[in-house]
Formats: sequence, structure tokens, C-alpha cells
Amino acid sequence: MHMKKLQPYIIALGIIAIGIGIGRMLGSGNGEESVGPKTRSTRLLEVTEVNNGTVQRDVRMSGKAVALRRIELYAEVGGIFTDAGRPFREGAVFRKGEALFGIRDDVYRNSVLAEKSQLLNQLTLLLPDLLIDFPGEAEVWKEYLEGYSIEAPLAPLPEVRDNRLRNYIAARGIYSKFFAVRSMEETLGKYRLQAPFDGVVTLSNLNPGMLVRTGQKIGEFADPSVFEVQAAVSVRALEYVRPGDRVELRSDDFPGVADGQISRINQAIDQQTQTVGVYIEVADPRVREGMFMYTSIAVPVEHAVQVSRSLLRDETRLFVVRDSVLTLADVEVVAAYGQHAIVRGLSEGAVMLAEPREGLYEGMVLDPAELHFITSKQRQDQ
Repeated sequence: MHMKKLQPYIIALGIIAIGIGIGRMLGSGNGEESVGPKTRSTRLLEVTEVNNGTVQRDVRMSGKAVALRRIELYAEVGGIFTDAGRPFREGAVFRKGEALFGIRDDVYRNSVLAEKSQLLNQLTLLLPDLLIDFPGEAEVWKEYLEGYSIEAPLAPLPEVRDNRLRNYIAARGIYSKFFAVRSMEETLGKYRLQAPFDGVVTLSNLNPGMLVRTGQKIGEFADPSVFEVQAAVSVRALEYVRPGDRVELRSDDFPGVADGQISRINQAIDQQTQTVGVYIEVADPRVREGMFMYTSIAVPVEHAVQVSRSLLRDETRLFVVRDSVLTLADVEVVAAYGQHAIVRGLSEGAVMLAEPREGLYEGMVLDPAELHFITSKQRQDQ
């Protein structure tokens, strides 16, 4: 009677046990199928045949954009700094010929006017003597005296061809006073500086009312329409770079490219970097002063092969397979950039390792059945 009551429970436990057993069998079968391909793929070692040829090497050039026409402004005279037509501040635009700034010239201007008055007195005293001693030349000097103005710029003195007349005038101090006044006028012009070209103020060190000393830097002025990027290339790649070549300049600060042209190449080698300066001219409204820009040129490398940079051991050796034995071959690394390297020195047709693998060592014996050959294109796409 008790067995009949327990029989349903015994049957249920049996069904559960059978289900667990079937689940374990199915789980173990799926595990074998998933492990099988992995084991097979990890046993194969990718290798490739060396085919030396011409490899295009990208030589990158980069530098900061600097305005092609850019000047530093220094005070040649001293005085109180004043603005001209508009404030001399960073970002202010001036056209060619416009006054950039001024320095108060009241005292010096009065000194110039005083000297010009003295010259006028000397010319006035000279004229009666010329009427007596050189009557034929007096009329020319009379016209010059009538057109003389203290306020206007000094006009050139009448031309003198007679040596006697020249010495006559020089003895009265006319020439020395004339050139002294002209020199003062030149100095007076330095109190007001004009823009030599259309441009913008990129640096301003002074405010109106400040005292300016002779030789003090006032600011910087630049043309924002044309820039120059100073880049550097190795001496070996210099033969592929020529003035006049067009290049495409890029920047992280704007999309697309800016057209540039190599304007000049320095002939001297930088002693620290052993590179040569290349100057690229660019005119693009998106370019700004100090912007970092870069470009690249394709340089052909003969008798070389491109490999993954991760395959290099000690930066100068690669694994090759010789008679089923791993051997480290010495190579010349011509260039290394990003994930790739261009090397020379591998024998044509040699079998080279095409993928990095942990646990490999020189002298390791390989089973030929474990080697998987790939093409050069497959190697380069990796």
C-alpha cells in the first residue's frame, strides 16, 4: 500500500534524472563543435612570400601657418602713444596707407618749424647777393623762395650746374641747413606710422596715453589673406620635393583640404633634426594665424616590401622560415609610420612571417602543414 503511494514520486524523479543526462550530453556535443574550429585556426601560422618592388612611402609634412606678410612694429621715436583713425587693437583692420597709430609730436614739430624758418631767412639773405653776383641764376631761386612754405614738406633746391655758384651757395650754409631740415622732416614722419599693406593688427602692446620709448615694441601687423606653412622633410626625400609643386593641406580645425604650393626650400640642414625646411604658400579664408596644418607626399622606395610594424623584433629584425626553421633576418627599416613599416634586405622569394604570435623563438621547428600562405595584397590589407 505504501509502495503504491510512493510510485508516482519515483517515476517523477526518474524523468528528471533522464532529462538532466540528456542536457549534459547535448551541452558536451556543442562544446566540441565550438572548440574544434578554434583549435584548428590557432594551429595555422600565416606566412607570405617576399616580393621586393617599389613601395610608395607617404612623407608627412606639418607646421604652423604664419602670415606671409607680417611685420613687427617698433617705436623709432619716443613720446605719448595715441590712436589714429581707429583704435590700434588686436583684430583692427587697416587699409594700405591708413595711419596705424601716432605718437604726440607737438614739441618736435615746433623744432622742425623753427629750423625751416631759419632756412627761409638764409634763402632770403641769399637772393640779393645772387642778383649782384649771378644775375642769370637769381630768377630760379626767386621762384623757389616764393613757393617756400614752412608748413608744407620741403621741396628740393634748384639744380646748380656751375661749380662757382655751388660753392657760393654752400659757403652761406644753405645746403647744410637744407639737409638738416630734411632729416628732421623724416624723423617727424616716424611719429605717425602708416599701414604698408592691407592687414590686421595681431598684437597690440600699448594703450593711448602710455609713454613710448625709442626701440619699444608696439605690436604686430599681418596680411590675413596669404599664409606660409613651414614644414620639414628628410634629406633623402628632398629630391621628390620641388618649388612649384601643388599639395593638399589639411587641418583638424576645418573639413576638406586647402590648396597649397611649395614656394621655396631651404638649402641648409637643421643640425638638431637633420631635416630641411620646406615652405608652403596657402591662400584660404579658413586658415588662421598659428593654425597647425599637415600634408603628405608619395615617395617611391625601390627594392623594398611593406610589413606590419608589429612583426619587427628589436626594430631591425623579422622572422623568416628557412627549411621549416624560424630564423631572425636583419632588415633595413626605411620608414615606419602608423601600423606599417617599409623594409629592405629580405631575399626575393623568402618565406616571411605575416602575423605576430606569442611563444615564437629563433630556431623553432615548424610543421609545414601548420603554415598558411597568404598573398601580398592580403598582407597589406591586414
